[in-house]
Amino acid sequence: MKKVKEKLQVRHYPQIPCKPFCIDVKDEEEAFKISTVLAKQHLWLYKNRIIPDYCNVIGVFMYDEKEKEWVDYWNEEEFMEWDELIETYFKINV
Repeated sequence: MKKVKEKLQVRHYPQIPCKPFCIDVKDEEEAFKISTVLAKQHLWLYKNRIIPDYCNVIGVFMYDEKEKEWVDYWNEEEFMEWDELIETYFKINV
């Protein structure tokens, strides 16, 4: 896998609409691990009746230095968005 050089961030919206929980990550592997842990933790909370029915979103973003803003993950060298990268390199269907 060819990694992006931009800063990456995982964003978890535990309930839509809401402000996201954001965490900066060093690379795609760490972004995958953090997003997987957040998703599994949210499912555990639901299955154990700690939270009711919900609508959450977890996404990976990258910082565009030129525009000075966070944008959806896009790997120019691999020509893949985040979901395609997961399916290709982490063998997870999303």
